[in-house]
Amino acid sequence: MTPAGTRDSVTAPGTTTIAHGAAPDGAARATAKADRAHTADLVRVLLFAGVVVAHSINGINTTPDVIRSSNLVGTLLHLTRYGFVAVTLFVLVLSTRDRPMSPGTFWRRRFGLVVWPYLLWTVIYAITDHLVIAGNPFGSPSQFIGDLGVNIVNGEGKYQLYFLLISMQIYLAFPAISWLLRRTENRHWVVLGAAGAIQMTMFVIYQYLPRPPGDGWVVVYENLWKTLPMYALFVAIGALAAHHHETVERWLRDHAVWVIAAGLIATTFSVCAYLLATSPGNVPLQSNTPWNPATLPWLVGGLAMLWLAAMGWNDLRAAGRSVGARAVSAATVRAFGVFAVHPLILDLLGRFGFMSGLFEWFPNSAALRSVILVVATLVLSLLLVDLLLRTPLSRWLVARSRIPLRARDRNVQNSHK
Repeated sequence: MTPAGTRDSVTAPGTTTIAHGAAPDGAARATAKADRAHTADLVRVLLFAGVVVAHSINGINTTPDVIRSSNLVGTLLHLTRYGFVAVTLFVLVLSTRDRPMSPGTFWRRRFGLVVWPYLLWTVIYAITDHLVIAGNPFGSPSQFIGDLGVNIVNGEGKYQLYFLLISMQIYLAFPAISWLLRRTENRHWVVLGAAGAIQMTMFVIYQYLPRPPGDGWVVVYENLWKTLPMYALFVAIGALAAHHHETVERWLRDHAVWVIAAGLIATTFSVCAYLLATSPGNVPLQSNTPWNPATLPWLVGGLAMLWLAAMGWNDLRAAGRSVGARAVSAATVRAFGVFAVHPLILDLLGRFGFMSGLFEWFPNSAALRSVILVVATLVLSLLLVDLLLRTPLSRWLVARSRIPLRARDRNVQNSHK
C-alpha cells in the first residue's frame, strides 16, 4: 500500500545499490529487469485491489449473519500489507543492484516521493473526515491542529496511511539492508531465519501478551506494530528473492506443483484455525488480527502462489499473448492513487446513502452487496485518480508525473520515455 513512482518502484518508489559479482551484458540485464518488473507490477495491482476489497467488505458487512464470513475474507486479505513489504523490497533490490548510490543520494531522491503524498493526504483526510462523515463536526482550531500533528506522527490520518510510514522506514533502512545482504552473502538462510524469529516474536507479543502498564509504554505498544520488526520476515523474503532472483524463479518454475500444494495446505491450516476460533455471529477480536501466528502460513503460502501466478502471466505476455498487459500497465500507473483515494470514495458513498441503499436493494445477498460496492469504489477511485493525474499536483497526490490533457502533448511525453 504505498506510492508507485517509476518502473523501479512498488508501493512506494525505492532504490539503492547491492554489489554483485559478474553481471550479464547490459541488454540482457535490462531485459531481465523489465520482465521481473512486469511480474511485480501484476502482483502490486492485485494487492492494491485486495486493499479496496478488504476496506469495502469490512465497511458494509458487519451484521451478525455475515460477520464471520466477511472477517474471514478480511483475515486472508491481511496478505496485502505483508505482500506490499515483500514486493517493495524485491523491486528495490532488483532495480538498484547495478546502480551504485550513496545513502544520502538515495534518501534525497526517494523520500520526497512518499513524504509529500503522505503529508498531503493526511491533511486532506483531516478535512474531509469532518466534511463528509456524518456526526463528525470540526472542533476548535487548536484541537484540529493538535489532532493533525498526532496523525502525522502516528500515521492514523486515515486507516490506510500507516503504510506510508512503513514505506519511509523501508527507505531509511534500505542502505543498511543492502549492506547486510553483502556481508551475509553465504549465510542468507540464517538471515531469513532470524527475520522470521523477529516477526514471530512481534506476532506473539501482540497476539498473546497483555498490554504493558503505564501511559508511556501504551503509546509505544499502540504504534510498534507500524515498525519494520512486525514485517521482518517479508523484508527478508523480498530482498533475498531479488538478490537470488534467477535461482528463486527457476526453483519456483521447477517446483510449481509442490509450491501450489504447499500453499493450499498453508491456506487450509490458516482458514481452519480461524473457523475453530469463531462461530456464526461470534468473531473474537483476536481471531482475525493481522498478527495472528495462525495466519502466517497463509501469508507466506499465499504470497508464493500469487507470485507464481504472476510469473505465469508474464511468461504469456512475453510470448506475445494478449493477456491484459496494457490494462496492467494502466493500473500500475494508477495503483497508488487508488490506494490513496478509495477511503474518501467509501466515505462519500456512505454519506450519500449508497451503502444503506445496497441493503434496501439486495437485503438477502451480502455477496452481491459486497461485489457492487467493490466495483463502485474501484470505478469511482479510478475516475478520481485520472482527474488528479492531470493536475499540477499529480506527483504529490498520486506519486506519478502529470498526464497532459491534450493527446498531442501526451504523445510528445511518451516519445521521451
